[in-house]
Amino acid sequence: MMYRLVSGLLASLFLAGCNSGGSDDQFAKNRVDSICPVNMECGFMSVPKSYADETGEQVNIHYGVHKAQDPANRIGILVFNFGGPSAAAVGGVGLMINNYWIPQDILNRFDIVGIDPRGTGQSAFASELTECAVAESEGDGDCTATFTQVAPFLGSNTVVKDIDRLRAMLGEEKLNFLGYSYGTRLGSLYAKMFPERVRAIVLDSPMSPTDANNVEIRIGNAAGYEKIAGFRLEYDKKPNRKVHYQTIVDTLFSGNSYQAIDGALTFKQGSSALNLTVARESSGDWSDISPGLINLLDKYMAAELKEALSLKLASGYNKHYSGSEDDLRGNALFKAVVCTDERTHLSDSEIDTSDDRYKAESSLYGMLTYVQTAELCKGWSALRDPIPAITEKPLGLGDKQILIIGGQYDPATPYTWAEAMAASFGSSASLVTVDNYVDHGFSYSGIGCVDQSTTAYLLDPTQNIADNTCDVSSVSAKKFAVTPDTPHPAKDVIGW
Repeated sequence: MMYRLVSGLLASLFLAGCNSGGSDDQFAKNRVDSICPVNMECGFMSVPKSYADETGEQVNIHYGVHKAQDPANRIGILVFNFGGPSAAAVGGVGLMINNYWIPQDILNRFDIVGIDPRGTGQSAFASELTECAVAESEGDGDCTATFTQVAPFLGSNTVVKDIDRLRAMLGEEKLNFLGYSYGTRLGSLYAKMFPERVRAIVLDSPMSPTDANNVEIRIGNAAGYEKIAGFRLEYDKKPNRKVHYQTIVDTLFSGNSYQAIDGALTFKQGSSALNLTVARESSGDWSDISPGLINLLDKYMAAELKEALSLKLASGYNKHYSGSEDDLRGNALFKAVVCTDERTHLSDSEIDTSDDRYKAESSLYGMLTYVQTAELCKGWSALRDPIPAITEKPLGLGDKQILIIGGQYDPATPYTWAEAMAASFGSSASLVTVDNYVDHGFSYSGIGCVDQSTTAYLLDPTQNIADNTCDVSSVSAKKFAVTPDTPHPAKDVIGW
């Protein structure tokens, strides 16, 4: 089919949550040693490979701790997860501390803890996933056998139990947790499984608490992309832009090039424009192509957009995904966890015919998102470990508060998921909304009002953080301390 041409470059961009910006060299310079950052103490924790067989085979989980700098007033541990599910956390925590992104009050009062989930960093199964993913990339094999052997032990239910084992091993009665993106799935599941052990949980850029499989999640993504396009292209003021953009997309997906006044727009160019329309603010990609896209939509002139896209493609604008061994591992782990976690399994034929569901949710992005994401779990043969839906406040949580942070225009985890997460936790939830800003992962990334709420909550979770909105509509509202040259760990992951 014509739209199979979008594989490769665009697929990696969608898998990375529409993140781009920053070169490989820049990222390498800022990545802290993955074995153990110099500002942390690290070790390995032995846990059951399968929690259904506690006395069976044991595997090692890598973790690191940065000790509280004011021991006399120490509160406890604060465990970070940066999402994915592809991201190791030990190096990410070291990076945040090294770059002074975590407030001093938090560094004083908490042991800051990173745990490399299974399949990441130095923890169990990372090497197996790397080996099969590299072989698949080189045409020498695939990950089917590896998934059969290890995927049932990589799911979110298991990782949550690892987190609780680490809490116990470190001698803590209660857990403090800050999870970004996919990390919010772990945090919300922890609150459901171990509500009596919760002190404070921050869910930043939440996953859906109820979507049952990959297709449902990605249909939600498509709707989120359409909302961002409307925001950036000001459909409320310029409704003709929406009509024209839809005409272009329909033409391209019918198998034809789009004929502008000054030349043709190819399928690849149009698909790239769609992706960059929802790129994160921190990447700079939207600002680079927006004049040309607006010129096309308003004046039917394509030359300026084609030139901007040519420069982007020539420079490798999606260098976030470099094709390195670690990227290949990250893709393999992403697939393993998403498919293992599925609660409602779709047959291959149901996946193949789900395109109408995508298009019903987003006429502009539905078909592209379907092509790029629907088949992730098609043909999955490994055992699953389905995660439960989070539909109501866990009984054991009592009057404890959960802080939820969501972006109105988040390109990876749409705001409707933050609202759903808040509704699931009911009276225990406080929701901080980030408005007029297209990005993902907000705590300790330079947005003052978000950081204030996060810090106040972590220091005293008994106080109710009132629902509020952080308007990031001007440069002055954000310090922009985190730039593409020094990526926040939650903004540089494969997945969510």
